[in-house]
Amino acid sequence: MTKMSILWVVVIGLLFGASALAQDQPTKFELGVDYSGAQFYPGLTGSKNFSLNGGGGSIVYYLHHSFGLKMDLQGYTSNTNTTIVIPAGTPRLLGGGIVSSQGTMFTYMFGPVIKHRGKIEPFGEVLVGGAYTNFYGNLATRAGVLGVAPNSNSFALTSGLGLDLHISRAISFRPVEIGYLLTRFSNPFSGGALNQNSFRYVAGVTFNFGGE
Repeated sequence: MTKMSILWVVVIGLLFGASALAQDQPTKFELGVDYSGAQFYPGLTGSKNFSLNGGGGSIVYYLHHSFGLKMDLQGYTSNTNTTIVIPAGTPRLLGGGIVSSQGTMFTYMFGPVIKHRGKIEPFGEVLVGGAYTNFYGNLATRAGVLGVAPNSNSFALTSGLGLDLHISRAISFRPVEIGYLLTRFSNPFSGGALNQNSFRYVAGVTFNFGGE
């Protein structure tokens, strides 16, 4: 089973679990199912942003009318190879070169959400957690680098703003959620940590459980 398949199994499980819980609990839950895209910046000299596409889901538990705690799970893949121009003098690849690679990324983050209640609901969030990718490992393999294994796991943080529009009391449409995405995967040539300053976009549907 692929990581994307596992992600959707988790999302569906959360949907049924939250629905059952809402029958007995007055506390408000929101469950989101979404498409997510990212403009990912590898952080390497000679690299450019490239597109990642995927999706996932989220669940929010509201401790207060406008304040909640969110769990966010997203999976991404690149549909085409990304060309990286590696300059001469790069550690473990002193002659430099041009290498094409692609990969997947999975993020799992948690944190607070503040939302203005009403039929139109703007919100803001700051989420912290981790990320996994095989992109840097694939890049090192294609470049012929030996003796180094890039760390596939990374710290991850996102902060952003979004908007929910109520279709009914139970269902909301999320036309936009945009945010900055920070990860710190390691350099496949030197092993040192890199900052990847990226951008992500989310759109989808939110299911509302419980009442106020």
